[in-house]
Amino acid sequence: MNSMHGYWIAMAKLAGDSWFRPSWWPYWGAGMPFEFTYQPLIPGLTTLWASLGGISQALALQRISGVIYCLAPVTLFLMAWLLTRAPGYSFFAALFYSLLSPTQLLVTDPGFEIKNALDARRLYLVGMWDELPHLAALALLPVTILFLYWSIQKRSVGYSAVTAALIALTTSASLFGPPMIAMGALCLLFALPAKEFKRNLTLAAIIGLYAFALSLPFLPPSLLAAIPKASQYVEEGWTLGSVAAAAIVLVTWLVLWKFALPHVDDWRLRFFVLFAFLTSSIPLFATYLHWQFLPQAARYKMEMEFALPLLVLFGARRWFERAWQALRAVVVIALLALAVGQLVHYGRFARNVLRRASVTETIEYRVTRWVEQNLPGVRLLLPGSIEKWADAFAPIQQFSGESWSTTYNQTKLEGFGTLKYGSDPRFSLAWSRAFGVGAIAVSGPKSPEFWKPFWHPEQFEGVLPVLWRQDDVTIYRIPQRTTSLAHVISEAAIVHKVPVRPGDIEGIERYVAALDDPSMPFAELRWEGNNRIRIHATASVEQALSVQVSFHPGWHASSGGHASQVKRDGLGLMWLQPRCAGPCDVELNYDGGWELRICRYIGVAAIIGLFLIPLAAQRRRVDSIIDVRNA
Repeated sequence: MNSMHGYWIAMAKLAGDSWFRPSWWPYWGAGMPFEFTYQPLIPGLTTLWASLGGISQALALQRISGVIYCLAPVTLFLMAWLLTRAPGYSFFAALFYSLLSPTQLLVTDPGFEIKNALDARRLYLVGMWDELPHLAALALLPVTILFLYWSIQKRSVGYSAVTAALIALTTSASLFGPPMIAMGALCLLFALPAKEFKRNLTLAAIIGLYAFALSLPFLPPSLLAAIPKASQYVEEGWTLGSVAAAAIVLVTWLVLWKFALPHVDDWRLRFFVLFAFLTSSIPLFATYLHWQFLPQAARYKMEMEFALPLLVLFGARRWFERAWQALRAVVVIALLALAVGQLVHYGRFARNVLRRASVTETIEYRVTRWVEQNLPGVRLLLPGSIEKWADAFAPIQQFSGESWSTTYNQTKLEGFGTLKYGSDPRFSLAWSRAFGVGAIAVSGPKSPEFWKPFWHPEQFEGVLPVLWRQDDVTIYRIPQRTTSLAHVISEAAIVHKVPVRPGDIEGIERYVAALDDPSMPFAELRWEGNNRIRIHATASVEQALSVQVSFHPGWHASSGGHASQVKRDGLGLMWLQPRCAGPCDVELNYDGGWELRICRYIGVAAIIGLFLIPLAAQRRRVDSIIDVRNA
């Protein structure tokens, strides 16, 4: 259960028609646009496979995982074979990639031991972690590079259209897709003859822009802007070390391209050298010097592992072909024998890692089912692996739960940091209650919950009433005047200023105190699907209505037939002035806002263009041939 599999299953189960129109996702992060959950390929395929096969989303995800794991070396082989016309070397490069993980020795994982050097690292990452989308993008990379090369060589609109579609598909698999595509394209452009560089660069840029248009529905500019902002809460951002690393890579690249690679006759070997250098430099600098010029630099080990077999096999090609025939035969036999031995080891490793288990016995399942039955409609704060699996079992609204790298409500990350690292329940409760959290589950050091995010799990003991406790996981009830996420309060109590730091909670405590004011009337909030909220309240003209759902410009409010402006408070939540004089109903509707709607329109138009543009080009070609024949 120490994986993100529950995350993809939850998306597959609960997405509904969110694939086709802007939709709100109320389940994670106090609410967020569906586009911010994660890239859609894996959960979308899971939904499709489960529907067509009549199986559960969980089983569909496992089958997709198996296909993608097997697909990556196949596409590497196809690219190498079709580019080099050397099937033997391509086969051994793919075999190298299938059965070895050289990063286990070159840039080791935390806790690495030499006895693990021959283990199936990628199988572990896919089966036990969250790298399935990353590997899916990597499996598409060789085909994309292949079609980009054919587009450059043939100058064909059809090939260019397929290339753009492949880039968009890779982007839809993982946010690592765009950087790896950019690296592959850059290496290809610099490996090809320099005299065509500008022309090739122009074509590649046009293809890339069209691919971006195809990707816009699930890669809007607001998401691109949110990713680096979210990263600063989790990892060190751009530093002088980042500048130094980027400068060293650039200088080394130019030296290779200008002085070393001109002596290499085969442009394909030049491509393999550049690609291996560029992909290896990112995790090497991050591991040994702690300099990173790309977010999550250590995860580029997967690209490094992909590139090194091509460099090793084709780099040794000239030497190998000059060796005695008998020696070549001995080497091939020895390599195949080692491969068989490694295959046996991989089988044993897989049996140890991938074991059948009863999900109903896991702490993730038991906590979720208890919450579903005993705390309906309450927003929860769940820890680690429990939060990542909860919505795969039941539709629960969570304070957290989303992928941190695509967090929509950035202020929420500050509050979660206080809860995660803090030891003072005053601060933790202020942030929790401000976001409408009615219960919190805390995993202790002996809990089977995997990540155990809370540094001080004891902070609520004796402070909050205990609702449930098993296997060192405790669910505490946070006192609330009402479980509703809508509250009538005075406008002066709204948090207008974003807290400078998590400990700066004076404004937050004033807001929380207003939520408990017994003189204020209750407000009943009811969800009618994911895109509509109905609130029934009694309020006076000067009072405000605070809604503990993340603000987005795509939300629109009306009361009594009149539009009300939805505003953002300092916590990134919504509030409005209903201007009621007694009982009234407020309706909130979400349409994605102009940005997400335009992105969808552009994406649909680009998809239609994928079919129409090649047809138009083909028609012009036929007309020109007819004109020539008539002349």
